[in-house]
Amino acid sequence: MQQLQPYSGKLQQFYRQPKVYLSLPSKGKWFPPNGIEGDPDNLPVFGMTAMDEIMVKTPDALFSGESTVSVIKSCIPNIKDPWNLSQIDIDSVLIAIRIATYGDKLDLSVTCNECKEEFSLQCDLTPLLSHFATLEFDETVDIEPLTFILRPFTYKEGSNMAIEAYKIQKMLLDAAKNIEERESKSLDGFYKQLAKLTGDSMKKQIVGISIDEEVITNQQEISDFLNNSEQNFFKGVKAHLDSMKERWTLPKQHVTCPECGSNQQVLIDLDNSNFFAQG
Repeated sequence: MQQLQPYSGKLQQFYRQPKVYLSLPSKGKWFPPNGIEGDPDNLPVFGMTAMDEIMVKTPDALFSGESTVSVIKSCIPNIKDPWNLSQIDIDSVLIAIRIATYGDKLDLSVTCNECKEEFSLQCDLTPLLSHFATLEFDETVDIEPLTFILRPFTYKEGSNMAIEAYKIQKMLLDAAKNIEERESKSLDGFYKQLAKLTGDSMKKQIVGISIDEEVITNQQEISDFLNNSEQNFFKGVKAHLDSMKERWTLPKQHVTCPECGSNQQVLIDLDNSNFFAQG
């Protein structure tokens, strides 16, 4: 019988090393205790492994968010449970992993809006990290006489909401294809489900309501208030959250068509299967 060779450890010198150090835009503020190991302002980021690349190309795992969570665990091990990451951190995390794996240049293929010619260009990803580092999540909004205290979604909450919205919209489209015009009222149930999903998602982002120097944090009391109060409170909070979502959207890149010279703006697609496809 062949004797097993003892573990030498010599190959460890070729293990991955951190290529980037990331500062989370949220500074880990809404993360549970001990959810981040080390300084959230200086997290080591490793490049992806071959298994990580397979994960980001698996459709079911992409849809559920499992592939993103798996890759974050592998490449930023100091983040113990990526599901608890704030939504405002996700773009920065994905960009940092992309830089650590392939470098800070991203090749883009663009079709000109004017002459319809297709051209290629390179985008520098490092300034995007700097951009997110300058942003702040405004966690309070005053709607007299109340002050609402807010937080961003976690990645888990955002993923679940997107999945539920997709399911409802798909059922709505399927039902609409098979229904006669006179029976269109039967679609109301789907619209009500979408409206309820929007309301429930907003309620999750309200962590407290301040009134007369007291902060109400009981979630049932907050929910009951929003269900029974004037619409200006709901609309005011929703408008503020929408403005935060807009603020934290990946900025468009300004490009010039080499054929006709027209200027246009291009949005980088952070869909995992495209963003992490080398070259």
